[in-house]
Amino acid sequence: MTGAAHPVEQSTARRVRTIAGVAFVSALLLVYIGFAVYMAALLVTTADPFTFTFGIALFVAPAIGVWSLVRELRFGRDAARLHARLRAEGGELPQVPIVNRRDSVAVQAALDSAPTGDDWRSILRRALIIDAVGTRAEARREVRKAIAAAKSEA
Repeated sequence: MTGAAHPVEQSTARRVRTIAGVAFVSALLLVYIGFAVYMAALLVTTADPFTFTFGIALFVAPAIGVWSLVRELRFGRDAARLHARLRAEGGELPQVPIVNRRDSVAVQAALDSAPTGDDWRSILRRALIIDAVGTRAEARREVRKAIAAAKSEA
């Protein structure tokens, strides 16, 4: 099926499943953070210096968890808003060829077809193509650039 193209869009059902999954995992993380804070508070109230120090250190893990949760939720919200804004403006979503990621020639051809502009629309389109044929981490970097460019444009 190499060579066929599909638009980079999510169906409503997939979007709902994604939101439900994010909510579920976020709730689990918040439960874990609650237990970690509770255990840290118990350890801090002891007289033993070792357990007190361990309790203080245990407060760091929930803080990192909250920070990363908020950061990822903001990223998802901003990326979804930017994608919706692109669609609302009538911007075309890239037609991404279905390629095997191990086929370096096909991947390079798809990446060469990505827009090269510095405006947020081009950066977002490029990110969608990179996500489909490249690496997720690189695509997320591009989406972050698109979000920053859109904020600076507004």
